[in-house]
Amino acid sequence: MSRPAEYNRNSVIDQATGVFWEKGYGKTSISDLVEATGLQPGSLYAAFGNKKGLFLEVVDQYNDAFIRQLRALRGADGAAITKLSGVLEQIVEDACSGNAEYGCLTVNALLELSRHDADISARLRGYNARVRKALAWLVRDAQAEGDVSTARDPNQIASFVVNNIWGMRVMCKSQPDRASLEGVVAGVMAGLQH
Repeated sequence: MSRPAEYNRNSVIDQATGVFWEKGYGKTSISDLVEATGLQPGSLYAAFGNKKGLFLEVVDQYNDAFIRQLRALRGADGAAITKLSGVLEQIVEDACSGNAEYGCLTVNALLELSRHDADISARLRGYNARVRKALAWLVRDAQAEGDVSTARDPNQIASFVVNNIWGMRVMCKSQPDRASLEGVVAGVMAGLQH
């Protein structure tokens, strides 16, 4: 009978997330991951296969959290247009409070790896499709509430919002001022409502 693992997998993923987020994939070493997680190299390889396997789980957990957040908005009280605005305003708050110091883990992975690694590229394309789908539901709700024109395709509008989310997250890496980010939010919201 094999001995059960003596670690919490989600905790290891959380600890590894901080390292990958700060250093990026390429500059993160197994030694960095051993130090952060407390697992020995053999245990890391046994649990995740290799550094890339751990990174894919980190990206999945990070992305799943954002998808759950977007899906939960549909059941929350309030107008859908306000919920859409809130998603963008949260990026502003994160940037201005110092919570976006390293940018977005997903955007960082897209910029660093998507052209060079087919597995990561496919994973991130799938994630982007899920974000667009979740946002398209909010757009449809906003259309039903009369705040967004029904003459426009909700999937195209959702793609526009996703593009701006990623753009704002890239901007956050340069520590922009609040007014610049709020200007982006105002522009996106104006684009949604016309």
